[in-house]
Amino acid sequence: MARELKHIDISDKPDLARIAEEVRATQEPRALCRNGEDIALVVPAKIAPKQPSSAQPVTRDDPLFHLIGIGESTIPGGVSGKKHEQLARIYRLR
Repeated sequence: MARELKHIDISDKPDLARIAEEVRATQEPRALCRNGEDIALVVPAKIAPKQPSSAQPVTRDDPLFHLIGIGESTIPGGVSGKKHEQLARIYRLR
């Protein structure tokens, strides 16, 4: 079972940030030493490769293609262009 890593923010630690950037750029681990003793290992993070999109364009064979234009209005200028005239006509009929 994998353990969750504890994160340390190095935004305000330029020396550590430089080392981390070097490890990421070279993709090679580095050992941190003090008085000749290894105390930590800095390894590049494994970043998952981006998956190509599986989305395909709609073709004429696709059932969704038949929905294109289904809401087309027969009113010249569309419904929104005539909404005030339609509302006035409806109120006059009452």
